[in-house]
Amino acid sequence: MWLSFLFILILSGILTYIILRQTVSKLTAVPLWILWAILMLPPLLTGATVTWSKQIPPLPVAIVVCSICWLVYWRLLDWDRTKPRTLAKPPDPKIICEATSSEHPATTGTIEPALTALPESEPSEENRPIRPIEAEEEATLRTCFAWNIFFLEKIEYRPQAVLCRGKLRTDADNAYATIVRNITDLFGDRFFILFQYSLSTGKPFFALVPRPEHTQITRSRRYIDYTIALLLLLLTLVPTTYFGAALAGLPKGDFGQIVRAGWPYAASIIFMLGIRDIGRYLVAKFYKIDSTLPYFIPLPFLPGTYGCLVQMRSPIPDRKAVFDLGFIASMLGLITSIPLLLWGLSQSQTVPLDVKSTLFNFHSFNPRFSLLMTLLSKLALGSRFVAERAIDLNGVAIAAYISLLIITINLMPLRRLDGGYIVHAMFGQKPSAIVSQLSKIILVILGIIRLRASEAGNTDLLFLAIVISLIPAIDEPALNDVSDLNNWRDALGVFILGILVLTLIPVPAVLMQWLDI
Repeated sequence: MWLSFLFILILSGILTYIILRQTVSKLTAVPLWILWAILMLPPLLTGATVTWSKQIPPLPVAIVVCSICWLVYWRLLDWDRTKPRTLAKPPDPKIICEATSSEHPATTGTIEPALTALPESEPSEENRPIRPIEAEEEATLRTCFAWNIFFLEKIEYRPQAVLCRGKLRTDADNAYATIVRNITDLFGDRFFILFQYSLSTGKPFFALVPRPEHTQITRSRRYIDYTIALLLLLLTLVPTTYFGAALAGLPKGDFGQIVRAGWPYAASIIFMLGIRDIGRYLVAKFYKIDSTLPYFIPLPFLPGTYGCLVQMRSPIPDRKAVFDLGFIASMLGLITSIPLLLWGLSQSQTVPLDVKSTLFNFHSFNPRFSLLMTLLSKLALGSRFVAERAIDLNGVAIAAYISLLIITINLMPLRRLDGGYIVHAMFGQKPSAIVSQLSKIILVILGIIRLRASEAGNTDLLFLAIVISLIPAIDEPALNDVSDLNNWRDALGVFILGILVLTLIPVPAVLMQWLDI
């Protein structure tokens, strides 16, 4: 086992470094070996734990360690992005938009295209940034703003960005399309054109950010991407199959026995988590967003994988695309997870409920922490699931439950998560930050309530809430971040956020009595 684990660890380390070099090396000045070491820390700690204690770390501990490492990883990327730059090379507009507003401390990482610690006064001559446009080009730029579309009042300059402030005279969609067309006709594809709300005044403004040099994706580069994606998928099959066999009560045995016992769990969780991010990848292609292929993330501890990673390499065009990226991914995950969960629950057995029955004890699983899980368990098991009974989950049920748990975490309205995309698209940048902060507080309160209500003092939900509360509240802006969603997208957003609420809240006592659970 140790030699196989070492082989997987070395192969994972090599693939992780290759992916980092291809995806983030141009986005940050943080040394790649630091980012690589942070991402490899969870498997290294798992290997050390298995070596010394001969036991695999518990799932809650693994989730906490993995989440903290990911948070540190993203924090390092964001910290480097928000540092002032004086490079002549045009930056990514996401870097320009990663600013911090001292007037709005609750919305760290605001959308206004100004760099962190930008002085209120004009910079000195020696520190003055290079203007993205020449003085004579400013007159040409002013002609792009018709008075009946967007009445231009003033033009401001930031390090490698131009802010055009004024009054919106028509609907946002028409204004953005018209201004983009006018600027493109005169300046070509020289700029990314952003349309956002100012957090200080609440008024919309346009920002022109020079495009970085575009690197054409060659056939060899695409071949490497597909090869890495396939290798990571095959690598993910190893821990998921092994843990599937272990959950089936077969920790040791020959290769054939392990594969036969572990493949239902491995196939189920890879399918459910994979289809979610494949959906995100297809949405990105639909909106012509440059993105990576879905890369599976193998884990050396249960559940064996965290799903796929799809990184956006270019800005998201508008809030409709932001919504679809979050909603379709989560909806595909729910559509595949819930039917498999119902089938897996129907094939599971009930066991006596005791103090060890928790949401992470798969052989004595207590679904009463979640209203949705309780209703699904009662629907699948019927009269077998009654008061003082827990559930011994089978492999497919465990995979579906873990998939649903990961989807629930991703539906939290926080940055880089599906819920953050959805809330940002529905309410806008500043209101979504407020919703995110409130959701963190509510989740911590639910964790405390569960801790006080549990006879065994279960801290699993509280630990999860604390880790999630460390995720930044605000998401990156779209190019057109002013145009609102249509009514049916708003309704779909309310629906899927309602599923999140049903998953998080515990079962009311009245309903427990009525269902005899």
